[in-house]
Amino acid sequence: MNKLEREGSSVEAVIAAFRREYKIKDWELKYEIIKKPSAGFFGLFARKTAVLSFELPAVQDRVRLFLGQLLDKMGISYAQIKSKREGKNVHLDVIDCKDPGFLIGKNGYMLENIQFLLNRIFENDRRLDGVYLDTDGYREKQDAQFLRSYKPQIGNVVSSGKALTLNPMPASERRVIHRYVASQKDLRTLTIGDGDKKRIVIFHAKQSEKEVLSQTGGRPSRKPRPSGRPTEQRGKPTEQREPKEQRSRPRGGKPQAAPTNKPRAQSRKGTPSPQSQRPRPRRPKKEQ
Repeated sequence: MNKLEREGSSVEAVIAAFRREYKIKDWELKYEIIKKPSAGFFGLFARKTAVLSFELPAVQDRVRLFLGQLLDKMGISYAQIKSKREGKNVHLDVIDCKDPGFLIGKNGYMLENIQFLLNRIFENDRRLDGVYLDTDGYREKQDAQFLRSYKPQIGNVVSSGKALTLNPMPASERRVIHRYVASQKDLRTLTIGDGDKKRIVIFHAKQSEKEVLSQTGGRPSRKPRPSGRPTEQRGKPTEQREPKEQRSRPRGGKPQAAPTNKPRAQSRKGTPSPQSQRPRPRRPKKEQ
């Protein structure tokens, strides 16, 4: 646990600012109020600053505790969850799972989906790059078997100095390649293409990405567009709406009547219209 002190105008403001800064959930928040703001005596000696001390849990503890709560709600029994941190990555291993077939799923899909969920929940933590989930070494064995055919090709990049472009592969397999190359000091990776055509380029650490892109003729993958209102497409001008005065139909949907030059009859308060100036017939008087 790391202890951090923050101050602000009020206790609520300090807590809200700390939660925004570290993306802390309510169940993770632990703090101690050191000083409260006070009004003083008749406005004198007033203290308008609140000071709080927060306990920031280690990133691997945050992920491990959340995974434990998730597995409990799913009804999955296990002995313990081991966590290990490598750089900015966290490796979790569920030990002695009572129902490993359910946790792993067909072709490892359940394990992959839980890992995806963990990465999405903690993606805003600046101390974390990624979460890797395993159970009783299942994925470690699968990854070792998958890398067996790629290791000789990757080794040739170090000896020859020529970049290696792999065939398109799913995101789960690309992560395995990225993680393995990251453990090699003299190698780096770069992703080119978009969608299902994403490919990994493995090159020597002495080369720059610009140099590698010029050799391979590819372009780096585009970052996903942020959610929200879509941006305008390039090359297509935006549709100009008519001014309200030039619209042929009002918002109600009924067509407007065509304007006429016929003068309107004025109200009784103003000058009388020609129709109102006609003499009215008088009623005959009753005979007495």
